[in-house]
Amino acid sequence: MHGRLKLRPPDAARRRQREEKLRLYRSAMAALLEKRARGQLDAEALALTGAVLAANPDVGTCWNLRRRALPPPGPDWVAGELAFVGGCLGVNPKSYGAWHHRGWVLRHAPPPRPAAAERALCDRLLAADPRNFHAWEHRRALAAEEDPEAELAFAAALLSRDFSNFSAWHHRGRLLAPTRPPAAPGGGPGALPPHRLQTELELVQNAVFTDPSDQSAWVYLRCILSRASPPPRILCLYVDREDATLAVTFSRPVAVGAGSSALTATVDGSALEGAWRSGEGRPRPSHTWICDLPPDLAPPPTRPRLHFRVTWEPDPTHCEVTLLPDENEAWWQEPIVARELFWPEVGVAEAGVLEAQVETCRQLLELEPRSRGCLLTLVLLLSALDPLAHEEETRRCLRDLQEADPLRSGFVADVASRAEAALGVLRQGAGPDGTVRLRLPGKGLTSLPLLERMVLVTHLDLARNRLGGLPPALGGLRRLQVLDVSHNEVTTLRGFPPLPRLEELRLDGNPISHASDLTPLASCPRLARLRLAETPLAAAPEAAAHLAQLLPHVDVVLA
Repeated sequence: MHGRLKLRPPDAARRRQREEKLRLYRSAMAALLEKRARGQLDAEALALTGAVLAANPDVGTCWNLRRRALPPPGPDWVAGELAFVGGCLGVNPKSYGAWHHRGWVLRHAPPPRPAAAERALCDRLLAADPRNFHAWEHRRALAAEEDPEAELAFAAALLSRDFSNFSAWHHRGRLLAPTRPPAAPGGGPGALPPHRLQTELELVQNAVFTDPSDQSAWVYLRCILSRASPPPRILCLYVDREDATLAVTFSRPVAVGAGSSALTATVDGSALEGAWRSGEGRPRPSHTWICDLPPDLAPPPTRPRLHFRVTWEPDPTHCEVTLLPDENEAWWQEPIVARELFWPEVGVAEAGVLEAQVETCRQLLELEPRSRGCLLTLVLLLSALDPLAHEEETRRCLRDLQEADPLRSGFVADVASRAEAALGVLRQGAGPDGTVRLRLPGKGLTSLPLLERMVLVTHLDLARNRLGGLPPALGGLRRLQVLDVSHNEVTTLRGFPPLPRLEELRLDGNPISHASDLTPLASCPRLARLRLAETPLAAAPEAAAHLAQLLPHVDVVLA
């Protein structure tokens, strides 16, 4: 009935009991704070903190005062304190203050430390709640000082009872992290040794064939396959004499500048003194970093060829490019490796291991064609092995995944966008006139990934997709001349970067309603043509006047 309480209100006796507990708590806290003010952290203060924490272990102030009031550590003192904290964890097994205090006691305890008793405590708490992350972290801290193999066996025992124990899978992954070698044959830094990887893959295979719909084992599989993360490196150098800039593009977003990795450039042996700025125009890690060239390099060429050399501190190698006297631009780009394009962390793994996992996924899909984890893993593996050879199978799996997992349709659409972008990058090619065209029309793109692989593109076709905006990372496309984003879902260009060579922008059929949403285009120095047909802005009475005032040198097409 409306207006009725769902919980029965406490009776008079319970209300009086609560009021008495509140009175005692306030009295004890007042006495504690008074003692702290007088500097009297003695045995009485210790007793007061015990009384408060036994009823409510979440009072952080009491734990702090208790640590200051405790005598120097000794065997009797440590045992009693651990017993007290154990009682507090019985009241609240997930009390941050209690777990922190227990760790503090163990760190200050004289040897030998009661490791067996601590593991027994964790066992009891995890039996009551297998996802008590405090207990898991406590076990990991103990295992770091002992043999982690026993902990791996403990996690395996829990998984044998319930493969859906996310915490146990996470525990295994964390325990294996310190055993990673600097480099593994056939893999990258951080890859598991072959014998250990085989053991983990067998465990995952047992789990996924037992319950293909459970996601925990699939998540763990993707984690152990992607441990060999390649370090960031320079992908491309681009010199523009007219814009008087040098752009450096990395494989992953990096921070450059004060307090970060040093990026240095020289011209004919002389260091460039200008500051580096992000290609996104924001002070944050970025794929592209730009440095202004000296003024005497900006006019038409009047001096011999210029040799640029770039060095990045974490990478011992260097990159070079030469600008000839009759050239306005020059570049160097690392060859694109298909296996490292879609999923770089897995692309460096052994192909045989990945192919075996592909066959496992295919066999499982014959039994469970709607297994979400299996479909997603198969998509990632196929794209990491050879995106072009598995193009149709990848798209079919993505369609099946979209139907099997409608609640994560946005995530699946972003995965599909990355797959289509990777295929487009592999198919891009340079024309005889030096143009590089990348066509991605009608691919259902909801995001624009892999821009760091499109640095040399001059014509980019993104028409008839589902893009809701244009990312600031477009600032890394220093050669882009024509950008077609017609018939998407772009409502504003806020955050659009100042592209130095952009000449034509097509925005037909997008829901753009206000001229002010196009303000960033005024920062594009070469923009000469803008198409806005079939937009709400094109139908506005004052649109032409507002656009003429905003972009006086741009030919705006509204029909």
